[in-house]
Amino acid sequence: MKNKHVVLSVVFFSVFMILILNHSIFAVEGYKGPIDLTATKDGSKIYITHFDADEVAVLTTADDTVIQTIPVGKEPTGVVLSMDEKTFYVTSGGSCGLVQAVDSTTGQVIREAAAGHTPMGPVITPDGKKLFICNRFNNDVSEYDLPELKFVRRIKVIREPRGAVVTKDGKTVYVSNAVPNDVANIPEDPEALIDVAAEVSAIDIVSGGVKNIRLPNGSGSIHGICISPDGRYVYFTEILARFQMPTTQLERGWMNTNGISIIDTTQLNNKRSGFINTVLLDDVDLGAANPWGITTSADGKQIYIALAGTSELIIIDAEAMHKKLELLPQDDTETPATGYTGGISASAKASDVPNDLAFLVGMKKRVRLDGKGARPIVSIGSDVYVGMFYSDTLQKVDLTVSGVLKGTEIALGVKPNPGKERRGEIHWNDATLCFQYWQSCASCHPDGRMDAYNWDLLNDGLGNPKNAKSLLWCERCPPAMWEGVRKTSAHCTRTGFQFILFSMPDESKCQDIDAYIHAMQPLPSPYLVDGKLSERAERGKKIFENPEIGCDKCHPGPLFTDQKLHDVNTKCYYDRKGSFDTPTLVETWRTAPYLHDGRYTNMKDLFKKGKHGDVEGDIDSLTDEQLDDLIEYVLSL
Repeated sequence: MKNKHVVLSVVFFSVFMILILNHSIFAVEGYKGPIDLTATKDGSKIYITHFDADEVAVLTTADDTVIQTIPVGKEPTGVVLSMDEKTFYVTSGGSCGLVQAVDSTTGQVIREAAAGHTPMGPVITPDGKKLFICNRFNNDVSEYDLPELKFVRRIKVIREPRGAVVTKDGKTVYVSNAVPNDVANIPEDPEALIDVAAEVSAIDIVSGGVKNIRLPNGSGSIHGICISPDGRYVYFTEILARFQMPTTQLERGWMNTNGISIIDTTQLNNKRSGFINTVLLDDVDLGAANPWGITTSADGKQIYIALAGTSELIIIDAEAMHKKLELLPQDDTETPATGYTGGISASAKASDVPNDLAFLVGMKKRVRLDGKGARPIVSIGSDVYVGMFYSDTLQKVDLTVSGVLKGTEIALGVKPNPGKERRGEIHWNDATLCFQYWQSCASCHPDGRMDAYNWDLLNDGLGNPKNAKSLLWCERCPPAMWEGVRKTSAHCTRTGFQFILFSMPDESKCQDIDAYIHAMQPLPSPYLVDGKLSERAERGKKIFENPEIGCDKCHPGPLFTDQKLHDVNTKCYYDRKGSFDTPTLVETWRTAPYLHDGRYTNMKDLFKKGKHGDVEGDIDSLTDEQLDDLIEYVLSL
C-alpha cells in the first residue's frame, strides 16, 4: 500500500510538472491588445479585435461580459459585420495578409481569401455586396464581391492606408493614407516652400478611379476615420507636425499639435475636393497627443475621439463646431458671416483654424481614462466604449452621469504583467511622460520608424534640419543620428527625454525603452515573393555585390551598413558638414524619402538624379533594366 502511494505521488508530481512546463495551469495569460471595436446595429454586442491574442471576442453590453472568443488569423486588425450581421469579416495575417468570413453565431470560418501586406480597415458597401480592405504596406486597397469573398481588384492609393469608410450612397470609399509621400527638401533651392502632408484618397467604386485630397502641411499619422450618420462628413484623426520650427520648446504646440480633419462628401468635385478644415484638439497649455479612434453619436451631434498618448476621451459638440466653421470667412477678402463672434478664438479666417488652440473652447470635454493606450472607440446610445490597448481593458463612459465624467473598467482577460520590452513600448507611446503632454516618442517615430519630416534638432547645431530616421537596428548600427553625434541609441533615449519631451529621464523607463528598441524586428518586405527574393531581385543582388558597382563597400551585409560616415556629394545649403552616417538598407522599402534631407521619394530618382553610388562605384554604367533589378533587391531587404 505504501509503495502504491509513492507511485501515485510520483505520477501526480510528474503530471503537475508537465502541466506547469506547458503553461497549462498557473500561467499568466498573454496580452489581448484590443485594436478594433465593432458594434451590432442594436448595440447589444461589441466585437473586439484582439491583436495580440489572435482572436475576436464578443461582449454583450447588457452586462458588459465577454461571452465568446473566436480564434482567427495572426495579428488581426479589424472586423466588419455583414448587413444581416450573420457574418463578420476579419483582416489579419501581417505580411501574409488574410481576410476571413466567420459565422457570427458559431464562430466557424466559412471562407477566406488572400489579402495584401498587413490588411486592415475593412468596410462593406451599404448594399452589402462589396468589401474593401486597406493593404497598409502595399499602398493599395483590395475589393471583394460578397458573400462569395471573391477578389475583384486592387486599387493604388498613396502610402500606408489604414482606414476606410463608404459613403451612404455606396458610390465612394474614402481611405486615409497615414504617412506623407513628399520631397522633404529641395537642395538646390533655399527659397522653396516645403510642403509635406498626408492625403486622403476618394475611390470611385464603379470606375476604380482615385481622387487624392491633400491635407494641411504637416498632416500625418492618421489612425482613425469615421463618417457621420447622415453620410455627409468624413472625420479623421491626425498629428499636425510643426516641422518647419527648430525643436527649441514645446509650449503651445511648438513641435506637434493634434487634431481632426473634416471632409464634406457632397463637395468632392469642388476646388478643395470637399476638404473643410483641420481643427486642433489640444488646449493652450495641454496637449491631446496621438489621437487614434474616432466615432460619432447616433444622431451625429457629438464626435468622440480616443487619445492614445494621454489615455483620454474627447467629446466635441459637432453642431457648434460646424456652425463656427461655416461662419468663418474663407480669406482676407471676405467678411465674417452674420453671427460670427470668434469668442476667444484666434481665427479671423478659415486658414487660421489649424493653428488655433482655442478654436474648440466651450465645445469640447476631456475625460481621463484609467489604463494605457486608448485606441479603438465605439458609441452605443449614451455610452462610449474605448479599448485600452496596453491594459487589456475597455473603459465605458456613461455620458448621462452628472458632474465629472469617468470610465468604468471592463477586464478583457487576466491583468497583464508587462515585461521590460512591453513596458518600453508603453513608455514609447505615452505622452504623459512629456511636458504638457504634447507628444510621445511615437509622434515622430510611429512603430519606432519615421514620420517622413525633416526636423531641426539641436544636437548638431541650429538651422540644419534632417529627415527623421527609422530606429530599427539603431542599437546594432552605431553611431546614432545623421552626423553620428550620439555614440549609442541608449544615449539618444536619455537626451530625447531632455530635449524632445522636455522632461527629466527616468533611468528605469529609459532601460525599458532601450529593450523595446533592441527587440524591434524588420517586417518582411512587400517586394518578396513567398518570402523569397524575386527573379529580378536575385539579379539585383548580383549587381549589388559586384565590386565594380560598389554598393556593398558602404552597405555590407548582414547589417547593410559599415557604420561609418561618408561624403557622397549630398551636402546642401543647410549643411555644415558633408559626411553623413551610412544607414542600414533593411526596411528601406518603408523609409522614404531618402538621404539625410529626404530629397528623393523613390530610389529611381536617388540613383538617376542623385547619382548615388558614383563615389564608390559605377552606377552610371547600369542599364535601366539593371538599375530596376538593383532597386528591386534593395527594396526587398
